[in-house]
This record gives sequence, structure tokens and C-alpha cells, in this order.
Amino acid sequence: MLALALALILAAPAQEPAAKTPPPVYDEKADAGAQIEAALIAARAKNQRVLIQWGGNWCGWCIKLAHVFKTDPQIARKLLYEYRVLHVDVGHMDKNQELVKRFGADLTKGVPYLTVLDGGGKVLANQETGSLEIGDQHDPAKVLAFLEKHQAPPQDAHAVLADALARAKEAEKRVLLSFEAPW
Repeated sequence: MLALALALILAAPAQEPAAKTPPPVYDEKADAGAQIEAALIAARAKNQRVLIQWGGNWCGWCIKLAHVFKTDPQIARKLLYEYRVLHVDVGHMDKNQELVKRFGADLTKGVPYLTVLDGGGKVLANQETGSLEIGDQHDPAKVLAFLEKHQAPPQDAHAVLADALARAKEAEKRVLLSFEAPW
């Protein structure tokens, strides 16, 4: 009996582990307005831009663009150091429409759609992404060129330090220096 049970176990096809479903790109329950405000505060402090990718988890091109953001080494690096990236869910064009309107995103051109904000919340660019495609994917060179065009200009470290020292002296406070990459 034991031999028969062992033979049946050995003859059974091996079951492959279930494929992991990747987490959704868009948090459908997020408070997008609060996320944008938090990103603006962080961007202002770090001389970065806020990049909003409008779209939804149902949108194949939205998922493809988010994948390029993560997997292309040059784009991932540019986003890491120069941008605060947010994926704002627009549902089926029925969610977060007040934010879409506030930032002038023209979603009639389709999603994904990109908006670049400076640290103060000023819209610097609104971009449909069809022009960033090549064939059935987004062209990393075009995406990178878009990101480079709209990144924040570098700050003069001496001027930033002098301003911070002057404000600290006036407020009778100290200055904490922070050195961060990229070098």
C-alpha cells in the first residue's frame, strides 16, 4: 500500500508555484490631493519636480509606462534624484477630476498623461504620451528627453548656503548641512 501511494505521488505532475500578481500601479483608494501636497513639500525642500502620471490600473499603456519608469536604468535614476513620482488614478475618467482640471491635464488625449509641477505647484508641462511611444512600447530615449527637459535647474550651493546662514542668523538658529547624491 505504501509503495502504491509513493508511486502515485511520484507520478503526479509537479505543481508550479502560483505566479505572483504584481501590485497595482495606481492606488485606487488614495487621497491624491494629499499625496500631491506632500510631494510638493518634499520637492520644494529637495529642488525637485513632481511628476504626475494620470491613468488607471485598467490601462495597459499606463502599466507599460510605469514599467519603463522602474526598469530603464537611466530613467529610474533620473526619477530617483530629480522627481517625486505620483500615479493618480482617474478611474474611468470619473475620479480625481478636480485635480485633473486644477492642473490642466487634457485627458481627452488619453492616458497615461503626464504633468510636471515645480515645488510651488506651478504646472511646467502637460504631456500626452502617444508622442513618447515607439511601436508597442514607450521609447526610453523620448521619455528621458522629456524628463531632462523639465527637471529643476541646479542650485548654486554657495548661494543656498549664504541664504540659509543669513536666515539662521536672523532667527538665531543653527544651520544643518545635508549632502546628498547624485555627486
